Amino acid sequence: MRLIVTKDYAELSRRAAALLAAQVLQKPDCVLGLATGSSPLGIYENLIAWHKAGLLDFSAVSAANLDEYEGLSGDHPQSYAYFMRENLFDHINIRPEATNIPGADYAGYDALVDSLGGIDLQLLGIGHNGHIGFNEPGESFSVATHREELTETTIAANARFFGADEVQPASAFTMGIGTIMKARKIVLIASGEGKAEIVKAMAQGPVTPAVPASVLQLHPDAIVVVDEAAAGLLS
Repeated sequence: MRLIVTKDYAELSRRAAALLAAQVLQKPDCVLGLATGSSPLGIYENLIAWHKAGLLDFSAVSAANLDEYEGLSGDHPQSYAYFMRENLFDHINIRPEATNIPGADYAGYDALVDSLGGIDLQLLGIGHNGHIGFNEPGESFSVATHREELTETTIAANARFFGADEVQPASAFTMGIGTIMKARKIVLIASGEGKAEIVKAMAQGPVTPAVPASVLQLHPDAIVVVDEAAAGLLS
């Protein structure tokens, strides 16, 4: 696991975006594993800007997203399909048919990813409880893409995205740890003092399914990009 510490979120976003951009430049038909939530927004803003400047071409790229809420249509403003269109896909020249998000047919998602040639670079955020994708803490590492019941911690953390009159999903479809670990390169990002404790547990604690992200210690090419606040407890 390689650690990159940046001054702030803006620098974190540029550094992580540069890793994704390098992957696209080195392999124009690469497969990107993409994440949602607030953490990658700065990355996507940089990729869009570089594309509009003529520096990046996504026309041959395929994308495989990590996860999706159960019960939300792709047109729902809080669905991850909608998120990806609004924050990346509609602003670059990726082919709509080359974008993939797990759903109720999740049992075939791993085969779909394999049919694309596997994920070249997987982007990850990390939850306050150590989840990656929606792989929640448990007694064992999940392997394949699956349906996951969300913990109260995760539901509470995501409640800010839902209005008072909206029903927030309590389950989701997510790539499993095994699927994530098959990616050739992994880039995990974390920002802010609130992530400092879990970043330390992930990077310097034991490898345990109680902290799902800790499994990245075993990946041959995992890069963790954090700002100074998120790195504050690292020894």
